[in-house]
Amino acid sequence: NPSAAEIMGRKAYKSVKDVPGVIDVAVFAIPAKFVAQALIEVGEKKIPGAVLIPSGFAETGNVEGQQEIVDIGRKYNVRLMGPNIYGFYYTPKNLCATFCTAYDVKGKAALSSQSGGIGMAIIGFSRSAKMGVSAIVGLGNKSDIDEDDLLTFFEQDDNTAIIAQHLEDLKDGRAFAEVAKRVSKKKPIVVLKAGRTAMGARAASSHTGALAGNDKIYEDVLKQSGVIRARSLRDLLEFARAIPILPTPKGENVVIITGAGGSGVLLSDACVDNDLTLMAMPPDLDAAFRKFIPPFGAAGNPVDITGGEPPKTYQNTVRLGLEDPRIHALILGYWHTIVTPPMVFARKLVEVVEEMRAKGIEKPIVASLAGDVEVEEAAEYLFDHGIPAYAYSTEIPVAVLGAKYKWARGAGLI
Repeated sequence: NPSAAEIMGRKAYKSVKDVPGVIDVAVFAIPAKFVAQALIEVGEKKIPGAVLIPSGFAETGNVEGQQEIVDIGRKYNVRLMGPNIYGFYYTPKNLCATFCTAYDVKGKAALSSQSGGIGMAIIGFSRSAKMGVSAIVGLGNKSDIDEDDLLTFFEQDDNTAIIAQHLEDLKDGRAFAEVAKRVSKKKPIVVLKAGRTAMGARAASSHTGALAGNDKIYEDVLKQSGVIRARSLRDLLEFARAIPILPTPKGENVVIITGAGGSGVLLSDACVDNDLTLMAMPPDLDAAFRKFIPPFGAAGNPVDITGGEPPKTYQNTVRLGLEDPRIHALILGYWHTIVTPPMVFARKLVEVVEEMRAKGIEKPIVASLAGDVEVEEAAEYLFDHGIPAYAYSTEIPVAVLGAKYKWARGAGLI
């Protein structure tokens, strides 16, 4: 700060060049008109990275101003993040290079967004859902660093197990596809492409200067690259949260076990929507399930145990589904009853799953919980024990399982 000797009790410097010692990154929080000169000083100080928070560049039509800072960055070998961003977080180093709220819940999900507002949604969801992250990164106008740069970094980052990206355009679709195709073999990549409609594309242009492009082309590029495409912000966040905790399926056979016939119908529809294969039930397995359900229940697939059954019925049918090697994944539909209250169901389900894990049997399980508000606590308990569970939704759990399958297929694991 050229006009202050001290700010909030800390020494201020007139120029970054006056700061003693080596600096890893410079965070810019100054008006756009001062960025170019300050960036020159960053280059002369040999700082390798600049986080450019200021707006007022290509997104407002100031293309020349943005090109100027790009040229400066190249001249001095300074990598640029932004401009027009909220900054970034990297929790393994307790780093919050941003003007947003601090976030320090460590985990394995790395998320990026081209929008500051979406970035704050990521932060809020992550905190609310207790989803630990390795990084949250704003990219804004992407004058230099873009999505494929992040993929390259997170590919080798042991702190990251899944990469989720919100984007409005791709600067270099070919470069992204090449990197994503390689990285997706190792770690799931989820992309939410904004601006897929004509109106959305127009909004993207005024927001970050993005050229949103033909959505059919994006669809093909993402599919060929092994990327999981999220259709909504909620999908992006739920996939980032749940995919890492689901075991990788060993085959395509999915079985639904439900206490509510109506949920079974909706879950079946969702399986079709998410390219999941409902297993054709072999006669011997059908007979085995029938031993645990009432005469007025329905075996086949879905297995409808009906709503009046005690916790033991859920346990027995889930145990059978986990033990039989022909079944590769389970979708559970729970119905809140006084016979099997939500937390009783949740605890009994966890008991069976942990019993099977102790025997070396792990399969992906997701759950849909229908009932009164107590199902919210049960869903949270299940999630905390490695079972993605969702209150009041038959669509989200199946979409999460479908996303895991898409990644596993693309990575050649099934």
